[in-house]
Amino acid sequence: MTVLAPSPSAKSRPKSNLPCLLCLHGGGTSAQIFAIQVGRLQRALAKYFRFVFVDGPFECPAGPGVLPFFEGMGPYRRWINEDGCDEDKVRPLLKKKMADDGGNFVGVLGFSQGARLALGLLHEKQENRAEAFNEFGFGVFICGTYPPLGLSSSLFPITPTAQFESQYWDQKHESILNIPTVHVMGSRDPFLHKSRLLSQCSDPASTTIMEFAMGHAFPAAPADTQRVANKVIALYQNQRHEVDVPRVEQLEKEVGQVVVTAVPIRA
Repeated sequence: MTVLAPSPSAKSRPKSNLPCLLCLHGGGTSAQIFAIQVGRLQRALAKYFRFVFVDGPFECPAGPGVLPFFEGMGPYRRWINEDGCDEDKVRPLLKKKMADDGGNFVGVLGFSQGARLALGLLHEKQENRAEAFNEFGFGVFICGTYPPLGLSSSLFPITPTAQFESQYWDQKHESILNIPTVHVMGSRDPFLHKSRLLSQCSDPASTTIMEFAMGHAFPAAPADTQRVANKVIALYQNQRHEVDVPRVEQLEKEVGQVVVTAVPIRA
């Protein structure tokens, strides 16, 4: 495996005025590791977004596939403890990171367990909760697992995955998530079934599903990375109601059709 390290000058480089994506790592990794894993996509979006990484609050063993590539890069962290997602620890941690950064946060990007949390954060906004992260206008989920993580137990009760069926959304919520999202999945990912379940928590009318020939990882091929980057750009520009927003159909003609469900783009 080729490890792509962040630019050596990244830490010394002054912050740009680009809009920010809050980046939530997977379970058993860290913000430092995630910055390496997402490196290709980050470079493809370098003219559009600044990526802001944050560590989960709970230390844990290294996650699946982390070793031996990231040996010695601990402590490894996760977003949940034995009792679920601790609102008293996670929410202040995320809020502080965003406040300290001072950037204009427009979306959230999560990988694996981080995708579960990202979806929960978006649903808080949709529910008009007072403590919600209202800055986020869209979400990007890479190899997400299931079920969603909510900072409030009243939103997503802590329950074993086997008991948390997708029907819960129909029974307990007036609507599933309708904030624009893109779900990226790997056809060889052992957790593919969980990625598909997580995608069912988003309204088909407002989500894009992309599946690539890969495992539990980020797309490696330059063309695949660019496909994902194009989708993220389209989500953001659509959110801003820009006149010159590139339509999904136009982007797909350039890079090849991979979308299962396309986000509707306003005229």
